[in-house]
Amino acid sequence: MLLGIHQALYTANYIQDPNDLKSRAICQQNYVIGLDLNTTQAYVHAKVSLLSGRSPELKQAISQCVLAVLRHHVPVQQGLTIQLCVEIIEMPKDCYSKAFI
Repeated sequence: MLLGIHQALYTANYIQDPNDLKSRAICQQNYVIGLDLNTTQAYVHAKVSLLSGRSPELKQAISQCVLAVLRHHVPVQQGLTIQLCVEIIEMPKDCYSKAFI
């Protein structure tokens, strides 16, 4: 799924250098959705951090691109409702630092 997200963002020209894409997946063992310990619900939440300067329309397009990949890779499971969420987080470009060693 992570490689699928990278490929989709690169193919759609949302990213110029594929090496700028970094992903990780974290499985949460303990979580609650709603007001009880309902075991018939789950979620996949993608946080996409982008350097500032993109238009709201472009951020929405990136969000929809990632959501489409999630929909493709997360199978329907009988008796389980899965929420797929994409959150766009803007990182101030003037405060971002990066180095290669």
